[in-house]
Amino acid sequence: MAEYLSRAMAFAQDAAKLSVRLSEGLVDNALEFGLDTPGSFYDNAEYKLGQVRTELNSGTEKEKLTAMKRLLACVAKGHDVSEYFADVVKNVATGSLEVRRLVYMYLLRYAEQEQDLALLSVNTFQRDVADTDAVIRAMALRVMSSIRVPAIGTIVVLAVRRLSTDASAHVRRTAAMAVPKLLRLDSALREELEEVVSGMLGEISPLAVGAVVRAFCAVSPQRLACVHTHFRRWCAQLGDADEWGQLELVRLLTAYARTQFAQPDSEGSSSSEQPGNVQLDPDHALLLGAVEPLLNSRNRAVVAGAAAAVCHLAPAAHLSVVARPLVRVMRSSREAAHVVLASILLVAQRRPSVFYPHVRSFFVAAADTPFVRRMKLNVLSELVAPETAPLMVREVAAYTQGSQEDVAVGAVSVLLRCAQHVQESTIDCLQSLLLLSSDVRAAVSAAAMRAVHILLVDGTVRDARPAQMTLYDMLCVVARTLDTCKGDVARAHVIS
Repeated sequence: MAEYLSRAMAFAQDAAKLSVRLSEGLVDNALEFGLDTPGSFYDNAEYKLGQVRTELNSGTEKEKLTAMKRLLACVAKGHDVSEYFADVVKNVATGSLEVRRLVYMYLLRYAEQEQDLALLSVNTFQRDVADTDAVIRAMALRVMSSIRVPAIGTIVVLAVRRLSTDASAHVRRTAAMAVPKLLRLDSALREELEEVVSGMLGEISPLAVGAVVRAFCAVSPQRLACVHTHFRRWCAQLGDADEWGQLELVRLLTAYARTQFAQPDSEGSSSSEQPGNVQLDPDHALLLGAVEPLLNSRNRAVVAGAAAAVCHLAPAAHLSVVARPLVRVMRSSREAAHVVLASILLVAQRRPSVFYPHVRSFFVAAADTPFVRRMKLNVLSELVAPETAPLMVREVAAYTQGSQEDVAVGAVSVLLRCAQHVQESTIDCLQSLLLLSSDVRAAVSAAAMRAVHILLVDGTVRDARPAQMTLYDMLCVVARTLDTCKGDVARAHVIS
């Protein structure tokens, strides 16, 4: 029986090897007859690397193209193929446009690692800057700006200056994106780059305007006076720019508006005031009208940036427009919640009523991280109101019985705030706090008795106690908890 099993296993192994050889043979034949598909280069690409060096040095463009596709397939799969850099650089001036594009893609990936070898091709890159193909011009500049050698900084600046007025918006965008790289490479180039960027501020293409604004913010972030001429055009382009361009525009226009327009009087605004009743400068209103549609963007960073702009520039009565988008972003991912909750807390401190309909979204979930739990409890503290207190007290009281000590301590703070600000909830909150006096967790019992102490001292309990119960009766109830208090701090609060 064992002999039959061993033969069967050997037969299965031979069949598997034969299948692999047949598939490799089919792929090779398909490549030979031009029947290859893009996915074929991902199959066993790393096992064919032994042939790549020979193919890169061959005389046929077809073999070079195959080799480059295999290399980029390995790069896409996470393999390090930088050892072939010298062989790839030799083909940077090849006559095949398709091969040259793939060579540039490879060089973009490894130019910073192999700077000495990349320098050998700088002359070729300079020629390609004047190529008739816009893609080649853009990629040549991208590779040149990725070579972090200060000696060629002046050469790259000349290329950027030349391509900053290119007929292709894609090339102009690449030229603008090269400016921050050059500034990090050599700060002495700032004056030349400022001159180049000043000429690019008149960009009319939505594809390139975001990169130009980013370059402007990197080179001369304090020269907000340059925005005067372009303010209205940039407001009009805000909806058509790409997502990251929108983010750069929103940041710059917000910084500009905060220095040029008067802050709306949020202190004098009542809860019933409508946004239309606040008189704004026409350009101020133009910016707000251009930013508000970005709150519906798919990009979470754009939504957060637009919400920040509205919070900084809009009247308090206008903040209701940011509530739903911020809650949507907060619930979209755990990572986004870390960032967005800080913005939500700032808005809630200024005008909490905009989040009253969304109070359930800030209830603590079991999968929340400690930071998110802490931020949610801080937001709930700001949302305490007669409209939300009944629901909030029941939910937060349950947190005090959970196993997470930090959540229980934070819940005590929320109960204290509910008791202080909503008289109808004071007795319920006091009862929940008194039950925590016997909690085995010293931090929780100490926080609860401290909250009870505060309620007794500031008169909150005296004002909210039932008519048939005197203040002496309340003190007697509190005194009875002395025997059940587990922590020394909690017992000290009862005695005091």
